[in-house]
Amino acid sequence: MSSVKEYMHEIWSQVDVEVIFTCPHCHNTISKWLRVAGDEEEQFVEVSCDFDDDEDAWTVIIRNDDSGWSAELEDAPEVDVTINVDDSRYDQWEEPDPEPGAYGIFQNAMGEWRRNVFELSTTDGASSRNRMLFTTLYSIFEAYLSDAIIGSALADVPVQTRLVKVKELDLHDKQLSLDTVLENPNVVRDMLRAVLQKFSFHKLVPVSRIAEVAFGKPILPPHQEDRALAVASVQKRHDCVHRNGFDTQGNQHTDITQEYLNRAGKIFECMAAALEDAIRHAEAKKWLEPLDAGDDLKPDQ
Repeated sequence: MSSVKEYMHEIWSQVDVEVIFTCPHCHNTISKWLRVAGDEEEQFVEVSCDFDDDEDAWTVIIRNDDSGWSAELEDAPEVDVTINVDDSRYDQWEEPDPEPGAYGIFQNAMGEWRRNVFELSTTDGASSRNRMLFTTLYSIFEAYLSDAIIGSALADVPVQTRLVKVKELDLHDKQLSLDTVLENPNVVRDMLRAVLQKFSFHKLVPVSRIAEVAFGKPILPPHQEDRALAVASVQKRHDCVHRNGFDTQGNQHTDITQEYLNRAGKIFECMAAALEDAIRHAEAKKWLEPLDAGDDLKPDQ
């Protein structure tokens, strides 16, 4: 088990670096931003090529010593690797909490998105226009999930207590010492913020599990066909964002029609409503539990 203090040091010492190199196999330029430890002399990071899915990821050796930052490919040291470093530390400024009213903002954004679908979508289910409308839908939904869950976690201690047990967040084995609490009474809140901000909220199955643990209710649709569409849309989103709408077998997604967009939008709206209802229920339960506990008390006879 690792301590929370060590874990938070690992988080706060991180820096963003950009590595740029030419893929030795397909000869396309790879440019990736990575978050790495700023106080380690040597570390190994896997970087995949978006243009060559048949090849394994390249192992980039990132070094930080007295001579500065440098990088090279483990299996192709002759390839030039450029590294750009953002030296700003995340603990030098106080990050704002998510904007309140996430659900209302989501509803307004969805209203605008539906108007765009009506005005801009085409009958061709493989069109770039429809593909962009689909990825825009995902961006709206993902931003709501992030703001709603992180905002609730930062404001509600019972939610924090439940979230540290979520397997997908990998916090259940972190030990909290008294010294750490004395140094930073908000250590759990800070830890959850750091972890959740790194989480990919477009991964709907893990998000649904987080909602179930934190708020007592999963958000995936109960109807089997709607659930299947939601789960399958995760890979479809990846293909639309990273592969120009083609899957790993080279097959183009041709079913992103106006009907599909509207149905996916409706499913995401229902999932957002389910999360909002679960959050509100958890908030109400927090205040009602003390009253329920007092029901068993009887006045002195």
